Amino acid sequence: MSLEESIILQNIKEVCKKISENATKVDSEGRFPRENFDLLASQGYMGAFIPKPYGLELSHKLFVSIVKEIAKACASTAWIYVTHCAATHSFVSTANEKQKENYLPKISNGKIINLAQTENTTGAGLTGIETTAKKVGNYYILNGSKNFITAAHGADIFIIIAKNLELKEQFPKNLSGFIVEKGKSGFEIGQRYDSMGMRGIGWGEIILNDCKVPEENILQDGIKAINSGGHVGMLGASTIAFALAEAAYETCKNHLKQRIIAGQALGQREGVRAVFSEMATALEAIKHMIEFGIDALKRDSYPDLLKVKNFVTENALIIIDKSMRLTGAHGYSKLLPLERYYRDARATLLHFQTLELGKNILGGIAQNI
Repeated sequence: MSLEESIILQNIKEVCKKISENATKVDSEGRFPRENFDLLASQGYMGAFIPKPYGLELSHKLFVSIVKEIAKACASTAWIYVTHCAATHSFVSTANEKQKENYLPKISNGKIINLAQTENTTGAGLTGIETTAKKVGNYYILNGSKNFITAAHGADIFIIIAKNLELKEQFPKNLSGFIVEKGKSGFEIGQRYDSMGMRGIGWGEIILNDCKVPEENILQDGIKAINSGGHVGMLGASTIAFALAEAAYETCKNHLKQRIIAGQALGQREGVRAVFSEMATALEAIKHMIEFGIDALKRDSYPDLLKVKNFVTENALIIIDKSMRLTGAHGYSKLLPLERYYRDARATLLHFQTLELGKNILGGIAQNI
C-alpha cells in the first residue's frame, strides 16, 4: 500500500467515527443520512472511481477497505455509497467526454448518482423492461416507472434504463441509459418503502410521465452501463456483508468475555467455544473470498463475482445469526447492535443479483447450460 493510500485509509477511519454517531438514529427513524455524504464529499470519497483530475481513481482493493469501514459505522450509508460508486462506474464506462466534463465534477463534489433499472414486472431481470424512450425533436420522452430504487428519496442524478424506441435491434441491444436530474419536469418520486433493515437508504419508486430528456443525455449502451456498475455493486454488497459479520463477531467475542454466569465467563463453556470456532472459520473464509472478489473485479469476471457474493452474503448472515444465539437475550434486544446487523445483512442477499437467481445462473454455468 502506498503512502497516499495509507493516508486515505486512515482518514476514512476518522470520518467513520462521525458517521457512526448517528447510525442508530438513521436506523430507528429511517432517515436518509444526507449529512454523511456531505462529509464524504468534503474528503473526496464521492469520486472514488472517477478518473483524475476529477476524482480519486482508487484501486479496487482500497474501495473495498473504504466500504468496509463505512459499513461498520452505518450500513445504510455504506449501501448508498456502494450504489453511488456502482453508478459512477456505469457512467464513466459509457459516457462521452462532454458528459464527463459536465457531470463528473458534480458527482465528485457530492451529488449522489444512482442507476434505476428495476421495475415491478421485471424484478432483478431485464427482459421485461417496460419503461420507454421515444425521440421527439432534440429530446427523448421517457414513460414508465422504476421500483425498489436505492436513494430514490435522496439521490440527485439517475441513470434511467429504458427501451430506446429509436433502436431497431432486439433485446438487449435496444436498451439505453438516460441521465436525469431530480426535479426535471415529468420526473416524480413515488412511494417510499419501509424496509426491515437498511432503513436509511431512501428506498422507493420513480415515476416517469412524459419526462423530457435532452438527446445529449443519452448513454447508448444500456447493457454496458448495467453490467459495469453491477459488477462493482456485487463486490460492494459482499464487502458490506463481510463488515457486518466481522462487527458481529467482535461484538459477540467481547460479550462472551464480559458476560459472567455462575462465576464463569460465558465464552469458557464448551458448547459456546464450538459455535464460536465455526464463526471464526467462516469469517476467515469470507475474508479470502473478498480478496478473490477484488481480483475477479479486475478481471471483470461475472461468474467469479457471483461466487463471491453468494458465498459471502449467505455465510455472513449465518455468522451474525450465531452471534445472536450465543449472546441470547442481549443479542436479540437492542442492548447490542447485533439485531441491526442481522436486519441490515439480509439486504445484501437481495441487491445486485439475488442469492437464489445467482445460484441458478452459476448452476447453469457449472453444467454448461
